[in-house]
Amino acid sequence: MTSRERVRAALRFNHPDRVPLDLNITMTAYDALTRFLGVGIGDAPLPNNAMEVVPHPDVLAALGVDMISLKMEEPRQRGPALTETTSDGWGITRRLVRQSAGEYYEVISHPLAGATRDDLARYPWPTVGSNGKATRLRAYAERLYRSTELALVGRFGGPILETACDLLGMEEWHIRIATDRAFIADLLDRISAICAAQDLLGLEAAGEFLEVMKVSGEDLGMQTAPLYSPEVFSDLLLPPLARRWAAVKGWLASHQPAVKVMLHSCGAIRDFIPALLSAGIDVLDPVQPLAKGMDPEGLRAAFGGKMIFHGGIDIQRLLPRGSAEEVAQGTRRCLAGFGADAGGFIAAPSHAVQADVPPSNLRVMAEAVRSWKGE
Repeated sequence: MTSRERVRAALRFNHPDRVPLDLNITMTAYDALTRFLGVGIGDAPLPNNAMEVVPHPDVLAALGVDMISLKMEEPRQRGPALTETTSDGWGITRRLVRQSAGEYYEVISHPLAGATRDDLARYPWPTVGSNGKATRLRAYAERLYRSTELALVGRFGGPILETACDLLGMEEWHIRIATDRAFIADLLDRISAICAAQDLLGLEAAGEFLEVMKVSGEDLGMQTAPLYSPEVFSDLLLPPLARRWAAVKGWLASHQPAVKVMLHSCGAIRDFIPALLSAGIDVLDPVQPLAKGMDPEGLRAAFGGKMIFHGGIDIQRLLPRGSAEEVAQGTRRCLAGFGADAGGFIAAPSHAVQADVPPSNLRVMAEAVRSWKGE
């Protein structure tokens, strides 16, 4: 199978020739990986606010990765130094923080802290217009589709909950969920509408080339439990999320019904999976296996044949600290736990690869995925 055929088989719960592999990676880890592989040296894609970059197809081919992210614009090369501060279309400012392992952008302004609902009506929300982006996106998507056999993953709109949290600040976000739900509902509705418009702009331009449409990341869990109570999730958070997903699903139903919809959520979110399925989510990423209730065997027993799982290879302990043999064994255990040879699973690290992961362990992981023959 080609990479695209392999991913399609897994997404349809059919047997692929081998388990498909994906990789999301941060800037410092990517630079180390290119040097280690001797491929893509000099490729320096500009990171997003989470420091994640889109790898060059040659680097993905060297590892045997089957998927690539498609964003609103072709990856740009970064300059000699990253910008020390950056502001986005939401009015949020971030500062570059350098750590012993990698760099990160940290939010330093919360422009809606203390806001009222009247302030929401007056706020300069981002406008959604192509300004030539749609034309450039289509050209880039078609070029990727024609020049590679990779499965394309659309990633056009940003997160809803994270954006709201950054606009308010983490403490105020949680306090106002408890004390001012009308304000939170209004805020989430406004963000949801903008994100859905961004999604649809991208789909109109490049939807015909996709295998997966990722409706951003909405972290709902922590290590030991969900971040939110069942009542807050179902009554306050899920409705604006589901409206966005419904807009995407509606477009796909009319134009590309085979494309699957993916949601990223870290943490212990097993209790929310039935609601996610009902709301139209087909693929769950990144499946954090050390979080409570997120073990592969349990997820397969409860949701096998219903939810497609993407991720699952531990990035908290295994990939950064494991020996080569431990990484190979851990990867095989993950694949066996999900019954990955039967389809319905795409192997990947359980989050974007961070700077503390040795590139040699990524190669061992990829080799273990490629060579695995099933249970």
